[in-house]
Amino acid sequence: MKKETPDFESALKKLEAIVQKLENPEVPLQEGFALYEEGMKLTGQMKKELNDIEKKVKILQKGAKGDLQEADFEPSEND
Repeated sequence: MKKETPDFESALKKLEAIVQKLENPEVPLQEGFALYEEGMKLTGQMKKELNDIEKKVKILQKGAKGDLQEADFEPSEND
């Protein structure tokens, strides 16, 4: 049976729960490491999903004649 990857919002909630658990100083080392690994996998999945969406995003720009033209989204270096 194939393990289904969570959608972005579910992954974010799960990642927030992992971070909260990792902030507890009483979490045993092995459990903390397993949580860290799971968090890194979720982060990678979320980053891939954001990158895929970013490639699809179009923006509207005003042309020289004042008409709207579609252009690809190009993130700034600060993003």
